[in-house]
This record gives sequence, structure tokens and C-alpha cells, in this order.
Amino acid sequence: MVKTAIAFLLGCALCLNLSELPRYGWLLAVALPFTFRFRQTVLSAFIVGLLWAGFQAQLRIDQRLPEHKASQDSLLSGVIASIPEQHDQVLRFNFRSQHPDFPPLLRLSWYYPESKLPAPGEHWQLRVRLKPPAGMKNPGGFDYEKLLFTEGIGATGYVRKHPDNRRLAPASDWQLDKLRLQIQHKLTALLKDSQQLPSILGLSVGQRDLLNTEHWRVLRETGTSHLVAISGLHIGLAAALGFFLFRWSWSLSLTALSLLPARQAGALGGFSFALFYALLAGMAIPTQRALIMVSTVMLALLLKRPLYPGHILALSLLLVLLFDPFSVLSAGFWLSFSAVALILLTCSARFPAKRGNWVWIHLWLALGLMPLLIIFFGQISLISPLANLIAVPLVSLLVVPLILAGMLLLVISDPISHLALSVADYLLGWLWRMLNWLASLPLADWQLPAMPWWLTALIGLLTVLLLLPRAMPARWLGLLAILALISYSPARPPAGQIYFTLLDVGQGLAAVVETHSHTLVFDTGPRYSERFDTGSAVVVPYLQSRGIEKIDRLLISHGDNDHIGGVNGLKQHLPVTKLISSDVATLPGARPCEAGQQWRWDEVLFEVLLPLADQPGSDNNRSCVLKVTADNMTLLLPGDIERESERQLLARYGGQLKADILVVPHHGSLTSSGIRFVQTVKPGYALFPVGYRNRYGFPKQKVVDRYLNEASIILRSDQHGAILFRDEQVVTTWRQNAAGLWTANY
Repeated sequence: MVKTAIAFLLGCALCLNLSELPRYGWLLAVALPFTFRFRQTVLSAFIVGLLWAGFQAQLRIDQRLPEHKASQDSLLSGVIASIPEQHDQVLRFNFRSQHPDFPPLLRLSWYYPESKLPAPGEHWQLRVRLKPPAGMKNPGGFDYEKLLFTEGIGATGYVRKHPDNRRLAPASDWQLDKLRLQIQHKLTALLKDSQQLPSILGLSVGQRDLLNTEHWRVLRETGTSHLVAISGLHIGLAAALGFFLFRWSWSLSLTALSLLPARQAGALGGFSFALFYALLAGMAIPTQRALIMVSTVMLALLLKRPLYPGHILALSLLLVLLFDPFSVLSAGFWLSFSAVALILLTCSARFPAKRGNWVWIHLWLALGLMPLLIIFFGQISLISPLANLIAVPLVSLLVVPLILAGMLLLVISDPISHLALSVADYLLGWLWRMLNWLASLPLADWQLPAMPWWLTALIGLLTVLLLLPRAMPARWLGLLAILALISYSPARPPAGQIYFTLLDVGQGLAAVVETHSHTLVFDTGPRYSERFDTGSAVVVPYLQSRGIEKIDRLLISHGDNDHIGGVNGLKQHLPVTKLISSDVATLPGARPCEAGQQWRWDEVLFEVLLPLADQPGSDNNRSCVLKVTADNMTLLLPGDIERESERQLLARYGGQLKADILVVPHHGSLTSSGIRFVQTVKPGYALFPVGYRNRYGFPKQKVVDRYLNEASIILRSDQHGAILFRDEQVVTTWRQNAAGLWTANY
């Protein structure tokens, strides 16, 4: 069973980590009969997993909105398929379309919605404008397209302001999300002054949208993010409560015992409690996985089957993958199953049993999950064992039961419910103060650079070796995993050379120049909302993936949001030694950027060409223009300058503007890239930092043609993602290099 489950898992994982689906006909026709004929169960399971995941993936790919239907107004009817979330005058929700020519599940935004807001389960008619699933592609960054793919979202878009938008039918009284929303409103009313309301809503009805970036930072740095997700731990707790409560109450009646043994009644109760809690949580994908695992255990108890932990885990794994093969793309899947497997590995059949196993298990889990945390998050919480030692029993044994009791008591008495919830609120307040203190400790978390796959695999093997029984020979070699972590650092350019990366920040600009021992960031991309900016979401993860812990110089070309919007997010995560900009008024502590400034780092020359000290004109024309001259390439970064500043550059520098790489001014607008400027710079590579289907229509085709006439190679961040230069001839486009089945090619 265990080998079969692992083989099926590997088949699913291999298929869903390909960049494109292969042809399966020959494999199905030849391999399956062979394996069944010779009873190769493990190989058969692997092939079936490969085919099952491929079949499901193809269905999901076929459901995506085609490009020719993008950016068109469409009138759709359907059902509100999630609890709408509102932030910054924007309402976001999933919409299950009933139109056969459109994807069945959409993610919509409604900007400045009307007073009558849609509620979950309601039937609406909406005028929408859609586009295929799209997201930024950067090293170390979050893959939004992957998330949409795993959730089955076939298109994203927004609701147009139009009289056609109206509710067609109310939601059913038994609609699950409607009930969850009612409970959410009741809890919000009872705890309106509580600072712990976001955590209580997360643990009760699975709504975590009120948790802000500071909440997630503390949870991440203390390794306790799993505590606010209704997943294996909490569903298992609900099942345990139901099991023991039903078994005890059932055993009080001889008549009941004559009909069904108390142990089996407890199994039914455990499943009922787990199902109830999972439904309240909205049956999110992690909750579904947890429910399947718990149901497997309860079914074994009900059928009086022997409970072999390894077999139960393997059967749960098979059922989860049959239900949702896309689980293998999520960190939660690997972390949850690996955590259970590690508990079995370190606690089962150990004689003599180690005293204080409950204490030691947190250390074992921290060690065992270390390779997965490196792969998925690039960081390790060094205080996770201590934080979880306190937080897990507190949340599991006290907070969650109190919240469950509070929700059940809502149907009886609001004051009694408020009492239970207030105690949970007090305990969570104490817990958050403790977690905040732990997160503030030096070296609370260890940020790691991106590692090659073979090194991560080696660390994983060494870690497993360290967790084997004490009698295992050469077990001490597992300590080499720590040595590998400490000693690894990404390659830096040699003296006299640079690495250059143009990041994909949508419609905006952010770039990074690395020398042997220094780092310059040129612009930080836009700030899209109070909760999202590309400084913290794109630039910081990239720098951390490169092992960069500080920014020697941050240069902001000018004050437009698409260039300056991510500054605060960037500075909150990484220290900046020196900040210069043409717009010092909006950047406290910044020094003015002026023509004539220059410096050398590691035998690489940096020169500011514009603006002049007293230069008039628009903010765009006063953009900082930076030229970088290295042995392996020359680079010109002109910000958003327009024709006027281009003429100044030509007059002052002439042929010195020649560059191997040019970040095209003003994103390819017709206001820039005059013919003389293009002919003078004559770049080998012309890079366009533009957003997918941006509303300005950048880059303009006339501008693109000017660079093509000079034999420049055209690269665009919307089509290529982040663009990485390690040499003039060594270029990596991240959208193609890190492509998955879900990655769109525009």
C-alpha cells in the first residue's frame, strides 16, 4: 500500500511539474498492459498517477479563456461562488458562470460596487470584461498563475458599470457560504472591539482576509502559519472531540450499545464533527485534504479494520490525489503529509521510548520539514519548535474548542456564546503577544537564498538520515545538512562585471544591478493597493533568493507610482544604505539625483547622465538616467524620459550613449524613443517593462519597429517575465525558463 501510494504520488507530481503535457496514447497502449500482465503494481500506480494528473490538467487547460475573447465586454449569468472580500473600495469574489462558451469558474473584481452587494449563493447577471489567467513571473516570487490553475479559475476580470448588472435570484436558505457569512456577521457583532477578530474568523469560518501583512509576518517568522488555517490539526481535533463525546454518551445507554458498539458510534461522531467543521470552513482545498485523512481513520474504526498508521496515511494520500491531483502543487499538501510521516518515523517503534516525546517532536518536525521550507518559502524559522510547543496545545486544546462552542451556542444564547468567545479572544491575545516577542528576537527566522535542486535534495537526504533511529550507522553524517546550509551562497559576478535583472512588476519598472560585492536597485515598481506593492512582493523575494541582505544604493528615477510605489515595502524588509531620486520631496532622507554623479564599485563605472540640477520640464523628463559600464556589458536605464530629454542626452553625450542593453524609455510610449535616439544607442537588446494587456497599449508598435530596424533583440516583461543577464550573450527569460503547465505564453 505504501509503495503504491508513493508511486501514484510521484506520477502525479512528475506530470504536473512538466512545462507541457506529453502525448499519452502510446504510454497507455503499451505500458499499462505490460505492467498489469507482469503484476508490476508499483509501476502501474506510477503510470496511472501520470495519466490521471494529465487528464485532469488537460481539462483545466481547455477551460481557460482563449486570448481572442480577452478584453471584450460579455454579459454573463451565474452564481456568486465565494464570500466576497472587500478592500480599498474593491469587491472580489468567485463567480460560477452558466454560459457554455466561458470558463465555469471566474475570479472577478468589482470596483466601487453599488450599494446592493452580491452575497454568496445569489444568482446574478453581470456585464464583465475578462482576460486569461495572468501573473508576474520572477525568481523567488509568488506564482499567481499557478494558484489560479490549482483553484480551477479559468479567467479573471472585472465587473463593468452597467444597468445590466442585477440580481436574478436570492440564495437558498441552505446555501453553505450564506450560512458562513451569517456566522461571520454574528461573530463580528459580538467581538466588534476585539483585536483578535481576524484570527477568530480564520479559525471559525475560514475567512482569513482580515489578517494583515504584519499578522502573516509574525506567523511566518515563528513557523505558526498553520495555526490559522483550518486544516489537518483542527479537523483532526474536531474529529477527536466528536469521537470521545459520542463514544462516552453512547456507552451510557445499554439499548444503544446493543445496536452499535460505542467505538463505532464514536467513529460516526468523529466524522460528523469533522464534516461540520470542514463545512464551516468553506471546504477549502486544505480542509478537503484534512477531511479525507480523518475520514479514512474513522472508516477504519467503523469497519473494525486494524489501524496501521502507515497504511492509513498511504490510503489517505491516494484518496486525496484521486479527489484533487493538483494538491501536489501546494506547499500545504507536502507539509501536512510530511509532518505526519515524520511523526511516524520518529515516534513509532522506538524502544525505549524517549521521555517527553511531545517536547521533542517539535524539534524533529522543524528539522524534517526544513528541506520543504527551503523549497517553498526560502526561509526557516529557528524559533518554530519553541513557538509551536506553546501555541499548538493552547490553540488545539483551548482556543479551537472554545470557538466551536461559541458558534454552537449562537443558536441558544448570544451572551453565553460571547462568554466562550471572549475567553478564546483573551487566550489568543496572550498568544499573539508571545509570538510578537519571539518574532522580534535576533535570528528569529533564517532567510536562505535559492539553492540548486541537487543541493536541496542532498540536504533532504541528510536530514532524513539524522532522524533515523540512534542505532543507525553513520547517522551523525546528517549534521552535514547544517554545514551545507551555512556554507552555500549564490554566485556573484567577478570584479569588473555585472549581473543585470529586469523584474516583471506589471505596468511599471524595477531592475537590479549586481557587482561583485554591491547591489543597486533601480525603481521598485507600483503600489497597487494598501495590501500589495511590488517592492515587497517582487523585489524583496528576488533579492532574498540571491542571498542579498542589504541594498547599497536605491535609485528612484522619478515620482510616478509605477516607479516609486514599492519603496516603502522594500525598505520595510531590507536596509538601504543610500537613496537617491529626482523626486526628493516624497522620499524622506533621499539625496537628489543629478547629472555628473558617478561612482565605481568593484571596477564597474556608474554614471548619472540626467537630470541637470536646474532642469525644467515634466517629472518624466526629469527622470534619473543611469549608465553602467562593465567589462561584460554596458547598460542604459533612462526611466520615463521623453523626446526633450532624449535630445539633451544626444547633445551632451552623443555616441557615448551606445549600450548593449537598453531599458526602453517610458515603456515604449510614442512620446519617447525618437529615431535619432534609437539609432545612437543602437542596443543589442531593447527591454520593454510593460504589463500584460495594459490600458495604455504599451509598447506601441511604431516604437518596437524602430528598434527592430536597428537589429535590436526585443524582450518584454509581459511576454518573458523577469529578464536576467549574466553576460551580454547569456540571457534568461523567466516565463520560459520556469514555465509550468499553467504558464501562459502571450
